Amino acid sequence: MAQLVPGWNGAFPSDPAAALLELAALLSAAQNRELNRLGERHYLAYLKLLGKMPREAAPARLLAVPAAGGVPCLGTRFEIDGVPFEVTGAPREGEPQVREAALLQGRRRTVLREERPLAISHDAPAVLEITLAPPFSPGVPAPLWLELLPEPGRVPPDADTPPPVLLTAQVWTEGTWREVPCEDGTCGLLQSGYVTLTPPAASGKIRLLVQGMIEGEPRISAMALFPVALEQRRTRSRYFDLKSPFLLPPDLAGKWKLRFFLPQGDGWREDPSLVVREGRVCGPRRELPPVVRAAAAEADFPALHTLRELPGEEIRLEEEGILPGSLRLMIEESGLWYDCPVCPPEEGRTLPRGCRWDAARGVLRFGDGRDFCVPRAGRVLITGCARTLGAGGNGAGGTLKRGGVTLRALRPAWGGQDGEDGKSAFFRAARELEAPARAAALSDCEALARSAPGLSLDRVKAVPAARLGKPGPGVILLVKPRAADRLPPLTRWQKERLLAWLEPFRMLAVPLEVRGPRYCPVAVRVRVRPGGLAGSLRAVALEYADGVAGPLDFGAELSYTALFSALSAAPGVKAVLSLELRALSGGGRPSPEGGIRLEADVLPYLEEFQLTEE
Repeated sequence: MAQLVPGWNGAFPSDPAAALLELAALLSAAQNRELNRLGERHYLAYLKLLGKMPREAAPARLLAVPAAGGVPCLGTRFEIDGVPFEVTGAPREGEPQVREAALLQGRRRTVLREERPLAISHDAPAVLEITLAPPFSPGVPAPLWLELLPEPGRVPPDADTPPPVLLTAQVWTEGTWREVPCEDGTCGLLQSGYVTLTPPAASGKIRLLVQGMIEGEPRISAMALFPVALEQRRTRSRYFDLKSPFLLPPDLAGKWKLRFFLPQGDGWREDPSLVVREGRVCGPRRELPPVVRAAAAEADFPALHTLRELPGEEIRLEEEGILPGSLRLMIEESGLWYDCPVCPPEEGRTLPRGCRWDAARGVLRFGDGRDFCVPRAGRVLITGCARTLGAGGNGAGGTLKRGGVTLRALRPAWGGQDGEDGKSAFFRAARELEAPARAAALSDCEALARSAPGLSLDRVKAVPAARLGKPGPGVILLVKPRAADRLPPLTRWQKERLLAWLEPFRMLAVPLEVRGPRYCPVAVRVRVRPGGLAGSLRAVALEYADGVAGPLDFGAELSYTALFSALSAAPGVKAVLSLELRALSGGGRPSPEGGIRLEADVLPYLEEFQLTEE
C-alpha cells in the first residue's frame, strides 16, 4: 500500500484502506478454502450435469507390413526403443502384398518410393496402378491401406462429410480390366484409411480411378494390402475360449501362469488336471467338452484376489495406464466361477454381480446393494487386463523385430490418449461449451466455418450483406481455401460443404451466402538511398500490401503512410526517396493519402515490386 499510495502507513486502525485490505484478504481466504474443498467426486458430479465424461486412456496404433520372416501371430509383442506394441490384426500366410504402386496422371508415371510420396494434382485424371504378389483370392474382401500425409490446416472429415472425389476400382483378369465393388474409407483421399475391394476373380493387378475435382493436393506415402495392425499396450492377463483341437497361442507357452476352466451350467469349474502338451490343452479324460477356457497371466501380475463379503469392497490394481475396455473378471461363488462385468448397470436395475473401475484411484469397486449386489466371500480372478502409455506411445516407428519376424512400420504410431481425471475433464468441458452453438454474431460464423470437417481454409471473414450491396438482412461469408495454387478459387464442393455445415447453426430469417475471394493485384515501386547492407524490402512490402502471402484480410486498406514508414525503418535504408502504391485491376480505389481502399470481398496480392537504389 505504501508503494501504491505515497505517504500512507498503517498507524491508524480506522483507516478505510486498512479495512478494505482486511476485507479483501478475508474474502480471498474464504474463496480459496471453498475451492480447495472441491474433490474428484465434485468434478464428476458437475460433469454428469453437463452430460460429459472424462476421456479414457487409449493406446497408440501402428500399421506395418512384413519385411522378412513371414507374419506374426495375434498377441505377439514387439518393442520399439522399449515401448511395447502388440499385434491385434495380422494377415494369414499367403495373403497378397503390394509389390509396386504407381501414379498415372497425364503423361507422367510416378512409382511410389519410401522417400518419395505420390502427389496427386488436380490438373488431369489420376489412376493408381498397383501390382500384387501373390494374386487376389476371388470373392474375398481385401483391405488396401492408403497412407496419406496430413495436409496443414485441414480439419479431419467426419461421418457426414461427402467425399470430393469418387474412387472406383478395376482388376486385370482374363485380358481386360473389370470393375469391382469398392468401399472408400479415405473420404475421397482426405485422410488415411482403408479402400476395401472384393475381386470377382484371381488377379495380380488393381487400378484405382480418381474421378472428380481433387481437393487440395493429396500425397500418398505408403500402400499396404492386409497390413499388420498393432497397439501400444502390454497385456498383463487375458483369456481364451478354446475349441477342438484346443490349441493355445504359441507365445503363451512357458511365459504365462495358466488356469483352465470347464463349463458347468451357466458358470465355469476350474480343472487343475488339464495340462499343455505340444501347444494343445490335454487332460486325463479321453474327451473334453466343446469349450475349454484358458486364463493366462504374466508371472509378475497378481491376478488372483480375495473378497470378504463387504459392501463397497475394493481391489487395488498396482498398475498405471490400465485400459478400461481390457478389464475382464471371473468371480467365485460356491466353488463355481462366473463372469463379472466391469460396467455401470442399466438405469434402475441392480445386477447380481459386477463392479466399477475407478480410474482415478486405480481400484475395482464392488457393489453395496444399490447398483450391484454385495459379492459373496470368495475369490476374484482378473482374466483381462492391459496397460498402455497413452499419448506417450505416439510417434514411435521404424523396424520391429521379434524372433525371425521383421515388420516395417508404415507411419509413426498415432492415436494414443492419456486418461483424464475429473478436474481436467471439467475444464475441458467448460472450454468446449464456450464454442458457439449458434451463428449469432459475425465472429460466430467465422469460428464455425473454420471448424468445418474436411475443409482446409486459409482466410475466413463474415460481413453483413448490406456491405456488399445486398438489401435486407443477411450474412456473406468470404472464404479463401488453403491450396497449392497461389490464387485458389472456392470450389463448388467447398462451398456446398460449408453451407451444409453452417445450416444447423444459422439464425432464422438470416440468409447466409458463401463466396470465394476476388483478387486484386498490387504494384509497389520504391526508390531508396541505401545506407549499408540492405534487408529484404519485398518482405516488408508483403506485410503491408499482400493478403495472399502476407497478413492482410479481406477488404483491408493498404496504407501508404504505414508502408512508407516500414520501408524507411528497414535495415540498410538511409532514406525512401519515392513510393508508388497502385492497384492493377478493379476491386480497389486510391485513397487521398496515396493508399488503396479495397472492396469488402477483395484480397490484395503483391504482383509487382520494383526497387531502385540511388
